[in-house]
Formats: sequence, structure tokens, C-alpha cells
Amino acid sequence: MALCLVTNVRFLMAASFLALPLTFDLFAADDSGLREETIAQQTQGPPIFWRDFHLGEPASAIRVMSEDDLEAKRSLPQDTSYWLVRRPGWTPALLNAAGEPPEITFDPGVEDECDLWLGLRAVDPRMTFDIKLTGDQEFTTITAPAATSTHHFDFEFHWRARTALSGRKIIVRSRGKPLYLQYVKFIPYRQAKITRRVPAERIAVLEEKSRHFAFPGVAELPGGELVVVCREGDAHVCPRGSIVLTRSRDGGKTWLPREVIYDSPSDERDPAVLCLADGTLVVSFCTWDSWRDSPSLRAKYAAETAHMEKVGWGKYSGIWLVVSKDNGRTWSEPRAAPAYFSPHGPVVGPEQALYWIAVGAADGRTAVVIHRTADLGRTWQRWSEVAFCGPYDYSHPREFWDEPNLLFLPDAKAIATFRVERDGLAWQSYSKDDGRTWSWPKPTAVWGFPQQLCLLRDGRILMAYGFRKTPFSVRACTSSDGGRSYDLAREIVFRHDGEDDDLGYPYSIQLHDGRLLTVYYFHREDTNCYIEAAMYRP
Repeated sequence: MALCLVTNVRFLMAASFLALPLTFDLFAADDSGLREETIAQQTQGPPIFWRDFHLGEPASAIRVMSEDDLEAKRSLPQDTSYWLVRRPGWTPALLNAAGEPPEITFDPGVEDECDLWLGLRAVDPRMTFDIKLTGDQEFTTITAPAATSTHHFDFEFHWRARTALSGRKIIVRSRGKPLYLQYVKFIPYRQAKITRRVPAERIAVLEEKSRHFAFPGVAELPGGELVVVCREGDAHVCPRGSIVLTRSRDGGKTWLPREVIYDSPSDERDPAVLCLADGTLVVSFCTWDSWRDSPSLRAKYAAETAHMEKVGWGKYSGIWLVVSKDNGRTWSEPRAAPAYFSPHGPVVGPEQALYWIAVGAADGRTAVVIHRTADLGRTWQRWSEVAFCGPYDYSHPREFWDEPNLLFLPDAKAIATFRVERDGLAWQSYSKDDGRTWSWPKPTAVWGFPQQLCLLRDGRILMAYGFRKTPFSVRACTSSDGGRSYDLAREIVFRHDGEDDDLGYPYSIQLHDGRLLTVYYFHREDTNCYIEAAMYRP
């Protein structure tokens, strides 16, 4: 939503560092603006590996043997169906199915709320089985990827997230094909107290009881003025979303009345703002008919619904840029971008062009795609494909690379980070050729989404993210090794008293004086969603 100011990159990434007339005295110059606080939250305990497949029911359907028990191998009936618990040398236990045995039930005796992972060995391209917990309506079908008769490998499948297990058992069903289940891994959630850094002060940017403010972005203009953009609406989903801007001329202490940048008859969302080296402001956002699929909202907003049915749903939808050459006082007409969706907008990259990473399509598949423009959005070229995934589906336990963010680093390196609903972790891909080619995404240790990356002048990377589980909060942490690892022990928690998960979308920039400014939206029990900020030195 804005771009951090850096000096050690081979291309200019934001407004030049000029002698600025404003003074910033929210914190003393040698003060980090942070203090330590103890926070109660759920943490993940050590994993529990369960392999007692021989205790399944019905016991009459189970055969147990060791890898070296040749006599047992010969004595096993060849024309019946059963569950086979093998004990080979390379794993403590292995569950397989012969023929079409009855469903088998296991009681692991785990009572906690847990993430559940399945340890599997892929040995056959046909490997498939069904699994569910008691109380579930449907089975989850597990299929091994890419195995062949000569290429075997072990892998883990993240089956369930944050699942209450008290009194529940596991049911496995054969599909008449091989399955090699080695273990079920339970990662429990436990209450704990942790010490984290929190802001000494917070800055109120936009709040009004009857209005819903969300998805902020921030930029610092060459003269030191701060601008914040966000969505304003009646609620999180409604046709009355518009893109608004507010300014501060005293270092964030006070903010001027908001100005409307763009407002169509549909719903504007997810704005971002960049201040380029010459002072040009670029605001990006999306427009879509967010309320269309809700009968209650269609009825509530009958006039807007009638208008859309008259002109055609989707008439105003798209991804847009608007440009200002006068510090945001006037704006260009919207310029369409080929991106599908990304809440953070484009960033400045090689040759001072804009690069927009977003969810899109490639070769008939869902893909994370980067597009490039060298003329402020008048024309675009496809730069690269970062990663591919299946279509978005909440009910399917697989990765979907959502709400990506892009950061260019020195020496032609780049990082892309993704929101992944399946496990809540921040996943990342890496590039060594200015974002032309990418590694396959891998999870980080950071739980939170969506994420935004900011390159600091000392070479560290700040990742900010919403923490959409109790305690509902907004957080950030730093990396000193180019994004390979993140220092969660020194995590910054901007707020941890949220009413629910309607919060986050933080965005950070580094100001001319070296401090960081992070903006985010938040929601407490007694408030509507509002925009807040913090200044600090991490």
C-alpha cells in the first residue's frame, strides 16, 4: 500500500531523501517507541506422533506383521480384504489396506484443540484413501502426488487446522488402492504467557462509529507530509465502499478531514499508495460487486442492486490505478491493470518500473502472476508466473496462494509472500533474477495474514501481518537473513485486544528519519473498524 524508503538497492524505490522541514517528536530520537508487555495467547505445543494402528476397530480386520516375518507374509490370505499393519525397518509402523476392508476406527486419545498432519509414504501413483473424524459429514480423500513404481518418497499432508478433538475418533476408509499411512501428527494448542514488544503510543488516524474503515496504505511525500488511503463503507461487505485519503502535516499527530479519491456505484476495496521519486502519487484499488451473492444484502441495498441489474453486474469491476502529480489534490482517470487481486498494489522495481504481483490465471490454472508497467499503468507486460495452485475453495484442505506481496532486494533477489488459509502460515517464494523465475513456495514460521514486507535501510526485512486468532491482534517481526528466518522472539504486537478477526492488513514504510510507520485497521468490542498507526524503531 506504500513503499519503504531504502538506500542500498540498485534502483530508487520511493521518494528521494530530501531535507525536510517537519520535525517528528512523538518519541525521543533515541527511543525505540516500544516497550515490553506480557500477553496471554494460545501457542502450539510439541507435536504428538500417534502410530498405534494395531489398536484399531474392528480388531478382526487387522493383521500385524514385521518386515522380516517371511512366514507371516506367506500365511497371509491372498484372496481376502484386511488392514495390514507392517513394521518395516524404515518406519515404526505402516498402515496399508489389502482388498476392500471395512472402515477402521482409531481412538488416539487426544483431547486438545490441534492441527492434524498425516505422515505418508508415496509408493504408487494410485495411492488413495479416505479419512475423517467422528462427527464429520464427509470424508477427505487423500491422493499421493507424483509417486511412481521406482520413485518413492515420504511427505506430510496438513489435514486439519485448529480442530477440537475431545471425544473424537479417526475413521479411515480404503478405496481399493494402496495407502501407506505412517503416523498421525497432532500439534496441540496450549494457553501460555509470552513477552512481546508493543508500541508506547498509538496514533488515531480515522475512526467514526457509523463507518467501517479498512485496508489502509501509507506514503510519505517529499516534503514530509503523510498520506493514508483506505476503504470507507457501511460494513465490511456492502456496495457503498469508496477510496478515501487523509493527510497529516505534523508527523502523524493530527489528520485532516478525509477526501474521496474514487467512488463508483459498486464496492471499491483494498487501496494502496506509492510516492515515486519525483513525487508522483499512485493509488491502486479494486472494484467488485461484493454483495451480489448475498440475498440479504441485495435486499438491504435494493437501490444499488437495481442499478447493477440494469447496467449489468461487473460493469464497474476491475483492478485500477489513479495517478496524481499534485500531492493528491487531483487524480487521473482510472487505468485498468491486468491483475486479478492483490491488496498491496504495485511496487517499484528494476528500471524504476512498477511491478504488480496478484492472483491471476496462466495456462488455464490459478496462478500468482507479476505484471510490469513503465508508464504508470497505461500499458502492461506480463513479467513472470510465481506459483500455481488449484481454484479457491475454503472446503478443500490444500494450499491456495492468496493476497501475495512482492519485495525486491539487492543483487537481483526478490521475495514473494502469500496468505494461505490452510495453515495460516506465511509462505514465501524466492527469486535470484529480478523476479523472472521463482522457487516453489515454502512455509515460514510466521503465523498471520495477509503479510506485507518492508526492506529497511540496515538490510533487515520487516514483515507485518494480521493475527486472526485469539488474541486477535496485529503484529510484525524482522528478518536479518533476507527472509530465510524471522525473529519471533522479538515480535512486535501493535494491538492484541481485537473483538474478532475483522482486522489487520498492516502496511509499513520507513520514514526519512529512520523510524517505521505501520498503519492497520482494527476492531474492538465497543467500536466499528478504524484506522490506527504506530511509529517505532525495531
